[in-house]
Amino acid sequence: MKDVVSDKLSQAQLSKFENGQTMLSADKLLTAISAIHMSFAEFEHAYYQYEDSSFFKQAKLISKYHSNKNIEGLEKLLIIHDNNSETYDVYDKLNKLVIRCAIHDLNPEYIISDDDKDFITTYLYSIEEWTEYELYIFGNTLQVLSDSDLIFLSKSFIERDSLYLSIPNNNFRTQLVVLNIIFVLLERKKDYCVHYFMKHLESILTYQDMFVKTVLIFLKKVLNYREGKGTHLIDLKKYIHDVEELGHEDVAEFLKDNIVNLL
Repeated sequence: MKDVVSDKLSQAQLSKFENGQTMLSADKLLTAISAIHMSFAEFEHAYYQYEDSSFFKQAKLISKYHSNKNIEGLEKLLIIHDNNSETYDVYDKLNKLVIRCAIHDLNPEYIISDDDKDFITTYLYSIEEWTEYELYIFGNTLQVLSDSDLIFLSKSFIERDSLYLSIPNNNFRTQLVVLNIIFVLLERKKDYCVHYFMKHLESILTYQDMFVKTVLIFLKKVLNYREGKGTHLIDLKKYIHDVEELGHEDVAEFLKDNIVNLL
């Protein structure tokens, strides 16, 4: 305890907090966390007893079911969400739309209404400084946005992504969001916009970002193929084969799953 006590946080305040008699203000709590050389993310993880919060547990389930093309699992998750929801507010509806967009991505016949799309864009436009939550919502619903909303929100996001890149957890999420933007723009044949996002993504990657780098190289080859710049279909297939030979079977399978929609 003595290591935490300072001119900003007295021993009496800390004792009352430990005994459950009072709460600490945000600034004093941050002072205490910093004093024990723990990041706020580590403190949050410890607070949830070293498990993910319910929000991130659901996000991981959505990602797992989507990756495995498990529509039934997503539909069950939607039912569970409805049964466990205690309130019907903006965030509840957005969280539900993330699940529905994942289903739509696997089954285009599952309709996301124009009203729902407007709801997503209205929310995203209304938030001036996006947090991790808005990053999550945008990254998981951008495939249903109109071309104009997608391009405008994507460029706005790029202009302020330095806010997220400085936070390790959000750094990788930012890379994946930009990668998703490129995928969707290529699928929609909006090649004139793709170069801008590819160039930006390349500028923020390091040698440690091998998954994103591998996929980005593939997408650049796809774009060269479509623009007739010397890349042929056999080159794309060879690249996927090489990735597989290096032991990255899951990445190779991911590229195989997406190549048809991109050509």
